Amino acid sequence: MRNLKAPIIVGGVILSVLSASAQAEITVLEKNKQSDSLLAPLSLQVGGSIRPEWIFENTKNKTHGDSSGHDGGTRFRFSGNYALSDHTSVVGYYELGVNMYHLLDIKSGYDQGTNRDKKRQLYYGVQDDRYGKLTYGQQFGLYYSVVGIKSDMWDNDAHAAGEGVGVSGDYDGSNRPKNSIKYENTFGPVKLTANYLLPETETAVSDELHYRRSGGGGVGIDYAITKELTWSTAYSVTNAYIKDSDNNQKQYHQQLSGTALTWQPGNWYLVTTGSYYDNFVPSHHDAINQDNFFAGAGYGVEGFAGYTFTIDKPFLKSIQPYVAADSLKLKGNENYEANHVYLGSAVTIGHGLSVYVERTLANAPNESDSTWVTVFYDF
Repeated sequence: MRNLKAPIIVGGVILSVLSASAQAEITVLEKNKQSDSLLAPLSLQVGGSIRPEWIFENTKNKTHGDSSGHDGGTRFRFSGNYALSDHTSVVGYYELGVNMYHLLDIKSGYDQGTNRDKKRQLYYGVQDDRYGKLTYGQQFGLYYSVVGIKSDMWDNDAHAAGEGVGVSGDYDGSNRPKNSIKYENTFGPVKLTANYLLPETETAVSDELHYRRSGGGGVGIDYAITKELTWSTAYSVTNAYIKDSDNNQKQYHQQLSGTALTWQPGNWYLVTTGSYYDNFVPSHHDAINQDNFFAGAGYGVEGFAGYTFTIDKPFLKSIQPYVAADSLKLKGNENYEANHVYLGSAVTIGHGLSVYVERTLANAPNESDSTWVTVFYDF
């Protein structure tokens, strides 16, 4: 019976797609402007993305792959908006990551002892169309909101971006930091983003070492030079401790900065990013302790170019072939460099269903070339 569970994920998705049209979000409750009841100003939406994925790695003599697949980042999201006035609302958002292979007990598709689900985001706050949006909780961090999201366009990504090279994006502030305050507002062609990281409980980074954030913050801007061209830049600092099992610890002043240039003429999407890291990327040496845990200075660059061909047929809406590349270089005693080139195609079938097929050409320590196949069902 277990052998039938892997096709259930893809088959169930396809059946649900064919039976009903998918939407970007499903509105559970709409605001009722004609009513004066307590719930009239409330709107609720749900959505999600189911993502079975297969990876085939090339070694010297043969290709290895997880034939039954694994979960590539399935998530379900819930959002709410309660209007206090025509300008101001109370907002909330919850996103839960679920390992569908774990949920269906497909043992070949997940590691025993890992979590079946994980909180990805949970925040709430106030939004005003004049004064901006202020939120608190676990949410996208400054770097990802301003820089990282621009190049989050292909499947096997983030090998040189801040959200993928640090200790953990949930803690160091790069991706979805817990216990954070974020402010966003737009002034003409400029969007301002700022955040403040509150202290967070420690997390294990090895059998002997733990990481604990004591604070941090940063600021970034998106400047719309034209309707198609946007320049983005961000700078953030995270203060943290690395502690060993004997309570010996060292404080680090982590710096993460980046910039992105995004150009979207017609059906093109072109982006390049550059990031600088100081005491942010963990060392790649074997013998590390609290005194030499981080690599010191380094930088990462990324680039992506994709063109979308619109087909607009019942079961084939568009095809986007793309090429991407990244490079991570750590300086000083590390002498570490990793480079990748990606060749892929994103096929949008329609009704929320799409398929990514991507080839990774790796020139990096302990990495081989690989082919990634991911099915997305977005609703």
